[in-house]
Amino acid sequence: MTTKKILCVGLCNLDIIQVCENFPLEDSDQRSNHSRWQRGGNASNDCTVLALLGAKCELLATFSDSEHFGFAIRDLESRGIDIGNCVFHRSCEVPLSTVWLNAASGSRTIVHSNPNLPELTVEDFERCDLREYSWIHFEGRRSATVIAIMISRIKSWNEQCDQSERITVSVDLEKPRDSNLLMIANANVVFLGKDFARFLGFNSSKEAVYGLRKSHPGSYTIICPWGSDGVSALYENDEFYSCGIYPPEKVRDSLGAGDTFCAGCIFQLSQRKPLQDALMFGSKLAGLKIGDFGFDHLKDKLQSLMPT
Repeated sequence: MTTKKILCVGLCNLDIIQVCENFPLEDSDQRSNHSRWQRGGNASNDCTVLALLGAKCELLATFSDSEHFGFAIRDLESRGIDIGNCVFHRSCEVPLSTVWLNAASGSRTIVHSNPNLPELTVEDFERCDLREYSWIHFEGRRSATVIAIMISRIKSWNEQCDQSERITVSVDLEKPRDSNLLMIANANVVFLGKDFARFLGFNSSKEAVYGLRKSHPGSYTIICPWGSDGVSALYENDEFYSCGIYPPEKVRDSLGAGDTFCAGCIFQLSQRKPLQDALMFGSKLAGLKIGDFGFDHLKDKLQSLMPT
């Protein structure tokens, strides 16, 4: 296993989660089955799963100096996730997601608040020593123009390095906004989310991977999970792959399932496993994740999935 780190660039926030028998009615007063605080954010969740898998990983995000955000920082540190390059901002509110988990269906409904915490800047990213990383993963944010500049810096780095020292770049395009397309240039792996694919006019994962290749030609891998319909992928040489899903007996917590799939694929691909193996690993890992609450239960269930 490489001694270099996987860097995940994006958001870290607090999730306040209520597990309800059914989704609450408007203007009602009811009790939840149970509740918890959890560290969230796509890039933050990616790091959680990668750390559980045994990867050396680092999170690059902006942090609030609020006392409440200390919960997230302590959790990151307890898992051995490097946060040494994260940027603290004074007098900013904590990015907060209020999450309702429907115990009957396993669905999750999220209301997110982030009023004044700044996004990462190019200067923040330039403080990272690229010699430390073998893979850098970017969560699609509204600051796509800035992220594209970060990725171009990695491209310049790769052009002056030996093949063995080059950094693989992946991007997670989830939210339905045109600016996501700016992040494709110079990426090696593109995770194309279902919501964004539909926003682009595609009606299936297979249609989406071929459609994105046609509209944005290049020798990059496209991976498109499509919920219960499985996953389609197009390798850099246009070879098509697909994978089904591995659902648990009961869906308990779908929050972070997409991040789990993404992290599972990155883990496998960073170990130079074939794309088909990575898709199956990520899909099985996501199936295990949604069978219970949070992420830590994965630790006891990884043995059957871990590569030999």
